[in-house]
Parts: sequence; C-alpha cells; structure tokens
Amino acid sequence: MGFGWVLTACDGGLEVRFAQPFPAQAADMAVFPARHRAVYTAADSNKSLCIGHTAVWRQELLQVTLGRNQLDSMHRRLRADTTYAEKDGTLHYLKWVGRDSVRDSRLWTDTIFTLTGPSPGVLRRFQGRYYLNTPTDDGDKWQVQRLEIDGPRLSWQAFGTDTLRLLALDPATVRYHREHGALTSFQLMPAPGPQTRRVGRYAGLWDTQDHYRRRR
Repeated sequence: MGFGWVLTACDGGLEVRFAQPFPAQAADMAVFPARHRAVYTAADSNKSLCIGHTAVWRQELLQVTLGRNQLDSMHRRLRADTTYAEKDGTLHYLKWVGRDSVRDSRLWTDTIFTLTGPSPGVLRRFQGRYYLNTPTDDGDKWQVQRLEIDGPRLSWQAFGTDTLRLLALDPATVRYHREHGALTSFQLMPAPGPQTRRVGRYAGLWDTQDHYRRRR
C-alpha cells in the first residue's frame, strides 16, 4: 500500500498534509519507549521539549518584572512570595526581587502531539526516527512531524514547504495542480520501498524547529 499527502495553498503560504499516517508500512506504537521519555532543554534554558508515555509537549518559563505600582493596579498586596491562578488555571509565582519590584513567573505549555483524547494521533518509528501523525480538522489528512534522537541530543522537525525540493522527488510520486498558472496544490504518493525511504532520508524536505539536549 502506498501513502499520499496533499500540499495546499493558504494565506500564510503552502501547507503540507499527509493523506495517511507516515510511513504507511510502519507499525503503530502504543507509547513512547521508556528510554526516550525525558525533558530535553534548548540552548535557551527556559525552553524545553518533553516526551511522556503518550504525549509530546513544549514548555517555556515566562518571566516579567513588575514594579510596585503595577502590582497595586492588579489589586494584589504581597507581604511574602506567593502564587495565584488565572481563570484558565495557569499558575503564576510572584517573588520579591527588590524593594519595589516583583518577578512574575509562569510555565507556558503547548501539546504538539498526543496518542489520547478525542482526536488521537498515530506514532510510528522509521529509519530510527519517531513520526508524530496528528489528524487535521478535515478528518482525512494528517500533519506530520518527527523527532530525531541521537544520544542526549534531540531535533524536532516538521515537513517543509520548499516547492523546488518537492518537485525534485521521483516524478512518479508527484502530482500537482495549477490554477491561473500558479501552483496551488501538490499530492505525493510514494510507493513503499525506495520512494518512501527517500522521503524519510531527504533532510531537505524537513525543517528543523529547534534543537534540545536531554536534562533528565
């Protein structure tokens, strides 16, 4: 069985969507292997990528220093360090850092992949990399990202939108559509075997979002 994905035009440029989880011939995984579940921190130590049993999420420590007048306008009176929660449940930690200033810290999180919930993703491993397949609102298309882990180093990658690189693939795998002389969509249907391996190995097709190093 082959697989396919669709590249469609949108206001922000070109958007890549797979028609089936990638790669089609790989088996689904129920959880992430224990050896790779960890917190991986970026060069900016405030940012991390976390791998759990069934999910991958980003987190970032956000901090801002407030003056006493700003704190008063928030109707908060502090005699010591404390915490407070926003309406959405986000927890803030307030710490005095000077006579007239307070540091407000909160942990921002964003789940980029999950195997649970109302729209679970599909996790597969191919050529030593984890492929994170997330269903889109269309229901019949998938967003694909991947994690490349080499010892303590992790690279988070997303499928790119470089048209020239896409058209450089085997012509038998590429279908494209034009409207008014402009390319509006691509559909790739690489067969299992060499064509699928090239999509996985061709680094130019994958855009690195960030690099991380294992913390624990």
